[in-house]
Amino acid sequence: MWKSKKQKAVGSGQKAANAFPRAQPAPFFCLLLFAFCLLFTAGCRVDMQDQPKMKPYRSSPFFKDGLSSRQLVPGTVPRGWLRENKELFTGKKSGASTGQAQGAGAPNQSATTPSAKAGTAPATAYPDDVDKFPFPITKEVLDRGEQRYQIFCAVCHGPTGAGDGMIVRRGFRTPPSFHDPRLTAAPVGHYFDVVTSGWGAMPSYAAQIPVQDRWAIIAYVNALQLTRPVPATSAAPTTTAPAKPTPGGPK
Repeated sequence: MWKSKKQKAVGSGQKAANAFPRAQPAPFFCLLLFAFCLLFTAGCRVDMQDQPKMKPYRSSPFFKDGLSSRQLVPGTVPRGWLRENKELFTGKKSGASTGQAQGAGAPNQSATTPSAKAGTAPATAYPDDVDKFPFPITKEVLDRGEQRYQIFCAVCHGPTGAGDGMIVRRGFRTPPSFHDPRLTAAPVGHYFDVVTSGWGAMPSYAAQIPVQDRWAIIAYVNALQLTRPVPATSAAPTTTAPAKPTPGGPK
């Protein structure tokens, strides 16, 4: 049979491919490429493991003081720790001296001073504490304060602030009631100082409760205090007129 021109072209191409087979890569070249990749990978691993670094709290001969951890540059303040508003972050008046940083949970020293004893007037007992909130109190702030109060405070102080929380019913020391006239007359800065630094058996909550939430809790405590009328203890006592001597009696 006669073959077409196309079939003849395909047949000649197959003969040419069989006559010149494709060259296979040499085994030595493959081994060399594999060794190069292995060496490159091993070199990166060594650099990552043995990189020059300073581990925290470990000495170092590189610096003169022998410390690997460097001190802050004098005059610098970490971001978020400027604390320009003293009343907001300490609950103290601008002209008052706070001593240690209250925001860091410093121990409360005012609990042992004579002016903080029971029976002293609030203005005399807490002269450095602010008596106004450092920002407006809105419904959102009160809602936030109620939520935080139920989480951190209700277990001891109770849901209404009467000092009958769940762990108090199980033997823990009973805290004073927020409805006590001595506490209803206390300034809001005193409450902030207590939450921040602790008081008596109550520990510091500075690490658990942010500054804004502390003020929100205090606003909610004030709202709880308004739910009960304050007894009129400051009313002037009534005086009775002396009895007139009866006729014929002792003069």
